[in-house]
Amino acid sequence: MAWELDLARAVGVTRPELIRLALVEALPKPTDPELLAAAMSRGMFGPTMVGLTLGHSVLIRKGSDDARLFSHEFRHVYQYEQAGSIPAFLPGYLQQVVRFGYENAPFEKDAKAHERT
Repeated sequence: MAWELDLARAVGVTRPELIRLALVEALPKPTDPELLAAAMSRGMFGPTMVGLTLGHSVLIRKGSDDARLFSHEFRHVYQYEQAGSIPAFLPGYLQQVVRFGYENAPFEKDAKAHERT
């Protein structure tokens, strides 16, 4: 939709036409038990997590789709674009989550600061 492209541009995405948005019943979780336990201990993949972004792919849990969440996830798309790739972005993001916790990770704080209603 046009409003989604406009919203993505508003939060800094340079190539919004590449975004692939899917509404899903549940977000995928790591299959490795230790990785899942580590992620959950830092606040990821809990019941309040309703969006997941990998590069230009955005997954939103059905029933949670609103402009605020879309803009948050689109800001993560921007962060991936700035890093240049998924492999360039993801290690730094995960290090932030481990160091500061999910809610206080700088990339999460940045995405929250760019949320639109």
